[in-house]
This record gives sequence, C-alpha cells and structure tokens, in this order.
Amino acid sequence: MKLQQNHFEIFGLPQTYEVDRQALTKRYRELQQEFHPDRFAAKSEREQMLSMQYAAQINEANNTLKDPVARAQYLLQLAGIEIYPEQTTADGEFLMQQMILRERLEDVRDAGDPEAELEELGSDADELFRAQEQAFSASLGNQALDAASAALLKMQFLAKLRRQIDALEEELLD
Repeated sequence: MKLQQNHFEIFGLPQTYEVDRQALTKRYRELQQEFHPDRFAAKSEREQMLSMQYAAQINEANNTLKDPVARAQYLLQLAGIEIYPEQTTADGEFLMQQMILRERLEDVRDAGDPEAELEELGSDADELFRAQEQAFSASLGNQALDAASAALLKMQFLAKLRRQIDALEEELLD
C-alpha cells in the first residue's frame, strides 16, 4: 500500500459511484488486520508511524466510500471539482419540493398517526435520494460534471432531510 493511493485504489475497487459494499467490507477487514498499529508494536519507530498513517488512511477511505454523499463528493474531487456542504442548488422546483417535505416533517407531531406519516415521508425522501444517486452516477459516467455536481447538491439536501427524519423518529419512540 502507498500513502498516495486514492480511496478506490486502496480497496482495489473501480473508480465509480456504484460500490460493491461486500467487497469494500471484506477488503477493509483485511487491510485493518494487515496494518493495525498493534502488529507493529515491536517494529521500528518509522514502521510504527507508517502503520498508524496507513490505518488512518484506510479508515478515512472506508468511511468515505461507505457514505453515498461523501463518495460522490470524493469522485467529483478526483475530477477536480470541489463541492462544499454549505453550497446549495439553484433548482427552484427542487427547492420548492424541499420546502414541502420540510413542512410535512414539521407537521408529523400533529398527525393522527405520526409514525405512519414519518414512515411515508422517509419513504418519499429515500425514493428522491435514489433518483438523485442515479442522476449522479449517469452524469459522472458521461463526464457531465456540472450535472453530477447538481445531483450531488440535491443528494446533500435529501441526506440532511433523512437525518432529520431519523432524529424525529428516535424522539417519537422515546
């Protein structure tokens, strides 16, 4: 393993949005065992330092590739495009859709069956997220980086909404 490898190279995966999660997990465990700092306790200081650097890089790569939004950001970064979390989309129709979804989220507590409403909202958000994932993947595959960036910005909105839905669900279950 080299410190200059990108995340996909570390795991021997193709540099695409679609990731074989089983292959990622399997290779992650193998690399963790191979480069775990405890295995280098009796080695030189330099080898111990390299082991820690490798382990940190392996963990960072795994966390990035597991998360769909982080993976998309990373792929665009590899293509020379930087997307920041605070960036927003200019798609008015999408923003209106987001306002409606957030209003539905705010109204969940007052619904006759809050759990059912939350489940439906979560399902709608997941469906919209999958559509943006497909748009991102297709755009990236066609080297349409502006369209891929636009899809990623929408994925960020939807991922945040999903976290808010999950948080409210936890709150309602308590």
